[in-house]
Amino acid sequence: MAKEAQGEGNEEPDRSREDEKEEAWMLSHLTWFRNEWTAIWSDSFGDVEKRTAVPPMQFNKEPVPSHAKLFPALQIFSVRVTELKGKLCWPIDVFGLIAVRDSVDQNRNYIFERRRDNCQTLTAKDSSLVLTGPSRAVLLCDPIDFEVELRVKGAKPSEDKVLSAAVFAYNCITMEGRAGSLQRYMEQGLRCTLEFRYAHLHMALEAEIKVWVAEGSTEFCGKFIARTASIDENVTLLDTQDGTVPISGDGFIIFSRSVVVVEGLDGHEKLIVGVQARRNGEDENRGVCKEVTFIPARSGESHDTLDVGFCKMSAVVSWSLVF
Repeated sequence: MAKEAQGEGNEEPDRSREDEKEEAWMLSHLTWFRNEWTAIWSDSFGDVEKRTAVPPMQFNKEPVPSHAKLFPALQIFSVRVTELKGKLCWPIDVFGLIAVRDSVDQNRNYIFERRRDNCQTLTAKDSSLVLTGPSRAVLLCDPIDFEVELRVKGAKPSEDKVLSAAVFAYNCITMEGRAGSLQRYMEQGLRCTLEFRYAHLHMALEAEIKVWVAEGSTEFCGKFIARTASIDENVTLLDTQDGTVPISGDGFIIFSRSVVVVEGLDGHEKLIVGVQARRNGEDENRGVCKEVTFIPARSGESHDTLDVGFCKMSAVVSWSLVF
C-alpha cells in the first residue's frame, strides 16, 4: 500500500515531466529552423527575429520605375484555432507570433504578434486570431516559410503552455495551378489545429486602406472589412464590436491591418471596403452596413465615402506595384 501511495503522490510531477518532453519535441523543429536560418541568412539579413525592413507602397507615386510591376502574391485572410487537443480547454489566452518569410528580404513579416501582457482570449465560439499583418505584400518569387510559436498564458510564466510550434512551407511553384481561388491549409499539431485561409494571386499589386471620420460622431463600434470581387472572403481590418473604434491623433481609425493585395489591372477586378457600425450602447440589430467599391490603379489614390448616418467616413486606398 505504501508503494501505491508513493506512486499516486508522484503522479502530478510525472505529468509535468511529460508536458516538458512534449513541449521540447514541439519546439525542436522550430529551433532547428532558426539555427539553419541563422547559418544561411544572418550575414545578409541580421538577427533571426528581425522584422522585414521592406515597407509597403514603395511605388505609390509617379513616375513609377520601370522595374516595378504586378507580381504573384499571397493574400492571407484569416487564421483560426479550430480545435484544442490534450489537456487544453476553452477559453484560452494566447500570445506569441505567426510570421511569414519570402525571398524579398527573408526577415519576419508578422501576421500575428502579441506579448504575454497583451494576450488575446479565444473561445470555442470565437477562435479566430486578430491578425496584424502582413505589413507588406508577401511575394511569391520562391517558396515561402511560415513560422508559428503560440503559447497559452498560465497563472504565472512557469505555467504557460506551448499551443503551437511549427514551421511549414508554401510552395508557390507547385501550387500555381490553384491560383485565383480561396484555399485552406490545416496545420495539425499535438495541442491544436490551425486553419489558414488564403489565396494565391497570379499578378497582384498592393492596396493600403485608410479611413477617418469626416463628419459626425466618433463614439461608435464597428467592423471594417475588405474583399475583392473575384474572391468572396473578407479581410478583417478592424473589429470593435465590444468597444469604441480607436482613432489616432491625426484622426485616422487605427486598423489592426491595412495592407491587402489585389489581382491585376485589366479593369475586371474590384476592391470592396465595407463597414458595419453602430453607436455605442445601441442594439446590435441596429447596426448600419455600408460598402464602397474601388477600381485598382497602378499608383496614386482612390477616394470615396462611407456614410452610416450618424457619421461620414472618408476612405482612401493607395495603390502600388510591388517588384
